[in-house]
Order: sequence, then structure tokens, then C-alpha cells
Amino acid sequence: MEIRRKENLLLDGIPLMVICKSGMEVNILDNEWRILPSTSKGYLISVDWLHSSPMPDKDWRQLLEVFIHYLRTKAASTVSGVVCNSKPHLVNGFPDLAALKSKWSGLPTHQKKTINQVFGTLRKLGHKNFAGHHEFTKNHLDRESSNFLNPAKGALTELEFDQLAKLINNTLATIDWSQPANLSFYRTTVFRRICNAVASKLMIATVRRPIQLSLLKWCDLIPAGANFKNHDIEVMNEVGTLGASTLQLRVYHAKEAGSGPRSHPERYPLHLSEELSMTLLQYKKLYMRGVNLFLESCGFRVEQESLLHMASNMPIFPSLELFSWQVSCLNTFMSAFTSKSTLFHASDAQLTFRLTVPSDRATTCIVTNNRIRHTALTRGAQQGLPVAQLARITGVTIPAARHYIDMDYESRRMIDENYLGNEFLKQAFSASVTLAPEGQEIIVSHSFNEVGGVRNKPTCNTCVAKLGRPLGCYGCPNFRPFLEADHRAELDFAQSKLDINRRFLINPLETKSISRLETQIEWIKITIALCDDILLKQKAFDVK
Repeated sequence: MEIRRKENLLLDGIPLMVICKSGMEVNILDNEWRILPSTSKGYLISVDWLHSSPMPDKDWRQLLEVFIHYLRTKAASTVSGVVCNSKPHLVNGFPDLAALKSKWSGLPTHQKKTINQVFGTLRKLGHKNFAGHHEFTKNHLDRESSNFLNPAKGALTELEFDQLAKLINNTLATIDWSQPANLSFYRTTVFRRICNAVASKLMIATVRRPIQLSLLKWCDLIPAGANFKNHDIEVMNEVGTLGASTLQLRVYHAKEAGSGPRSHPERYPLHLSEELSMTLLQYKKLYMRGVNLFLESCGFRVEQESLLHMASNMPIFPSLELFSWQVSCLNTFMSAFTSKSTLFHASDAQLTFRLTVPSDRATTCIVTNNRIRHTALTRGAQQGLPVAQLARITGVTIPAARHYIDMDYESRRMIDENYLGNEFLKQAFSASVTLAPEGQEIIVSHSFNEVGGVRNKPTCNTCVAKLGRPLGCYGCPNFRPFLEADHRAELDFAQSKLDINRRFLINPLETKSISRLETQIEWIKITIALCDDILLKQKAFDVK
């Protein structure tokens, strides 16, 4: 069968040898495709099911065309996903449209996406007979649910993020950068942990994916005010000198179609803080000592200036295999590292972290790289950042950033209630008062009943809350609600005011006053619930 199919390929003009996006060459009749030089996600793909399938030759050739298209244009993880998810449903060839419709509802979401991609690619490659299949799959994909508030996968709260930063900073603080190290040190997991700690710090600071960090070379890290001399990055977009010893970082797009993984740098280099710049410089000194020890073990002596020049194209985060490489010629060592090479780069899987931190809403909180981006995008959307700025900060595409900007009103209110509610709980009731301390300014209700006190009088005097006292006070960190106050009366007043505004709204499009009142009503409800809970616990304690 393989010989016959090989002859058919030649007749159809389909190449037997294909150059992948990574630069690796693949024989498409092999049962395994090695498409990455390192053991990263999707580096080895099994396709024996395709070659041994009883499917018609025409279906086999067309499906092979799809896979070749993905090999040439997509990342290894994407190719792996498409091939693996296609197998259960296309192993016997393409189903007719009626058969596809009959089983569609029972398929998991990720397999629906893959089948839609396959038929969409077939259509793109000129196979118009699959237009009906693609129209159906495209119009019947599962609607993605937002997971902004998911405690396990969504954005982190303030406390969770602070605990993550503290964990990483404490890990870096324990590293003795000046410690003498022999070559065996660089071949152990001790050096791997140091690399990962630095990568984690850089990942939080830049909000970039592990795959993007795995592609970095030392030539991508230069002083602020220097020039990358890259035609894809305009000089006006580079980071100018700020009067401090800081660095700027060139990052490459992770999912950009092109000739290689380092073919499309982001338009704007990233400015790194003084503290992070110092950490990276200390890490580079430790790294260079290891490279020098490795070269000496191979019988080569290299001057410091030449060593730094050679290292410019070496990975910032290397695979430990680098320090165990058997190299017999210095030229061989130098030629292995070019501006486009990915040899001895740590894989994205090695730089992916999964850390457990304390949480204010769950028993345990597991932080992953994806959650860092969710947090940055969610907070940016809350602060009203424009979509282009949000995409630039986080390195995602504008459509991906718009997914956070274009949340419906209910989603935004849920975020306010969950995240701001936690902050309000910490601020307002960290030292709750039952009676007003002598001399403290009192906030009174519309019926002249005392409802709370003020933490900082000057701050309160400069308040510009549109709703005024006391409605505008609820949710303010400067407001200290009294436990025994009649907050329900304020809730009734606010709801009455909301009803009136809704009935007499002049312009239906101008809903800011409505949404502002609705938000304050939620704050009052939170305050009432918290006061009731605290008073109930106090009564239970008194009974005992």
C-alpha cells in the first residue's frame, strides 16, 4: 500500500519531503514525524494510523494535504492537536454530511474545533466539495463560556497574585549568585531550578507565554537606549535611556505564520525594571561561568570578550543537554548557534510553572502561566484600557484582547462583585466599629441616622463621588460602616431612586447614572450581608 500511495503522491505533485515551520525536514510517509529539534510539546507526531488506514486513496491524499499545510505554517503543538483530534473521526475517511450531522452533538468541543479546521483548510486548498461540511461545522461550534471568575482557571485576586509574586521573589532571594560552581552544577536540576525561577519572574513582568521565553537569545536582551538593528522594529519604538541601568527585551510572536519561530518580533520591545534587569545580569554571569567551564572541559580557551560575542546567539534559558554536549571543534560549537537556531533551547514545557499559593476564596489556588495573562487582561479591562493598549501590554492579538473588553454588562458586574467585594471586605471590616470613636467624622443617612465613620477625613473632604453621601460611600475604602446602622433603609432609598431614574430616563442610550446606582446597590447589599454575619457570630458567642 505504501509503494502504491508513494506513486500516487508523485503523480499528484505532493512532495515526499516537507520542511516544517521549525526548519526540520520530514518524510511524510514515515509513521512518526519529528518536527522539532528539542523535546517540546508536539515535537513527535504518530501518523501510522493514517498510512495504515483503509480509507479511499482520494481521502488519504486530501487529508495528507491538510496535515502538510499545518506542518509548513503552524506551531508543533497546533499540528499535534489537529492530527490527534482528527484520528477518531477521520481514520476511515471523510464522512458524508448526514453522518457528520448525526454525531456532531456528541463530540467534545476540542474535537469539533479540529474537524472544523480540517474542512476549512480543505476549502482553502481548493476542494470546494467540502463547502457544505465547513458551513455546517463553522456554524455549529460550541459557544465558549467565559472563565474570568473561575477560581481554578480564571484571573487571580489581589491576594493570590501578591502571594505568587512573594513566592517567586523569595525563591530568587535565596540564590547565591557569587557561589563557585563546577561543571557538574550546570548539569543538575539545581541550575534548572534557577533558570525556572528567573523565567517565572520574567514571565510575570512581561506577561508572555512560555514558548516565547523559550525562544529568547542573549541578543534579544540589550540595554535601554541601545539599538536592535532589526528592520521589523523601528528605532522610535525601542526603549530609550531612562537615566538608570535598565534593559529592554525583544520578544517574538508565538503564533505568527512564517518561515521560523524567530521570524516575527513584536513591534515594541519591552522595558524591564531596574530590579529585574539586575537579576538577569546576575543570572547571565552565572550562565557564562558555566559556558566557560564547558568549553574548558572540551579543551578550548576563550577570552571573555569572545565568549560574550559567541553567547549572543545562545539561548537565555538553555536545555541542560548543552553542558553535556560532546563537541570536538570550536567552529562546530560556534556554528550551532545562529540568530534563527533553536538548538539547546529549553522547551516551553520546561519553563511552564504550576505553583500553589494561599487564596482568599478557595482552599488551594494553583497558578499557571495562562492565569497570569487572564489576570492582566481582566484587570486591564476593568480599568478601561483601550483594546490596542491591552493587546500590546499582554502580547495577545487584538481580537483576543477584545474578548475581555467586549464583556457583557452582567459579566462586568460579576467581576465587580467578586473582586471588588473581596477588597471591600478586607478594607471596610479590617477594624469594624460599632460606636463612633470620639472626634471621628460621622456619615449620616438621608433620615439623619448614623451609618458609618471616616477613616481619613482629608481624603473624604476631597471626594468627587457623583452620588454623594451616603450612597456614594458604600464600597469606598475610606468608609467604615457601623454594624448596628440601618443600612436597609439606604437600600430602600437607593432602589426607589433607581426606579425613578429608569422611568424618567430622557435618553435610553445614556445609562451611566443607572449603572452607577446599580453598582452602589450591590455595595449596600454586600455591606448588609457582612454586618448581619458579624452580628450573628457575636450573638452566638454571647450566648455561649
